[in-house]
Amino acid sequence: MKIIIYIMNPDKNFERRKMLTELLGKTPFQFQFMSINDDIELTHTAIKNNHDSKRTIDALGRDLTRGELASTLNHILCYEKFLDSENNIAIILEDDADFIADEFNHVINLITKIIDRNKPQVYLLTPVISYLNKNLINLSANYKVVQVVQSWDSSGYIINRKTAKKLIDANSRAWFIADDWVRYKRHANVDIFSVIPTIIRQNLNVFESNLMGARNKAIKNRSLKYVFSRLGYKIIADVKKYCWLIPFKGYVRNKDV
Repeated sequence: MKIIIYIMNPDKNFERRKMLTELLGKTPFQFQFMSINDDIELTHTAIKNNHDSKRTIDALGRDLTRGELASTLNHILCYEKFLDSENNIAIILEDDADFIADEFNHVINLITKIIDRNKPQVYLLTPVISYLNKNLINLSANYKVVQVVQSWDSSGYIINRKTAKKLIDANSRAWFIADDWVRYKRHANVDIFSVIPTIIRQNLNVFESNLMGARNKAIKNRSLKYVFSRLGYKIIADVKKYCWLIPFKGYVRNKDV
């Protein structure tokens, strides 16, 4: 099974690239740094062609910030590069990802043994908001794989080729943020899993999160469609959580996230 790591890293974040190069040098995997060219990909014309602003506002109650759009387009670029390669599995990292190399190598080796290349699956390596303990998979005595209910972290995850195609199709004209896994489940029809305990965290002690910084600059613009759709999804989600996931599926809310 051929595996490659793609790291989103604009040229301006040289220090992040330097730290990750040293860290990834301790892994057996091929890796490649990449990023869109903001001057080309984020011109007014390019944004109009690659971003559905109206759909974003109707879905999120605001438009994407420039930083959120750049991050989302970077993730899509990784999926496209992956599909152009001969690799079977891709590990996608943001440049603020931090991990222990030996633990990373061990868990990746365990996960690649259970990935079904014929099904669209995502394996998050980062903290998740909530997950299900029912039907978990024990990778080893120390690690398990669970089904994700909600997560807002895209700093490290594993995908197969079928997943990459689905993620591109669902968000080709970027209308939601790359770390919105609930929306990807809904619109790309992919299965989202997570490794517990997590093996990747954002290096926030050294670097500010790209998406957190961008979200803080967001300007709300809540349309009527957004208000009603959000209310409808929330009612359905709450009924499902309290009547099905909690009593029957081992719902767990991660208090550390």
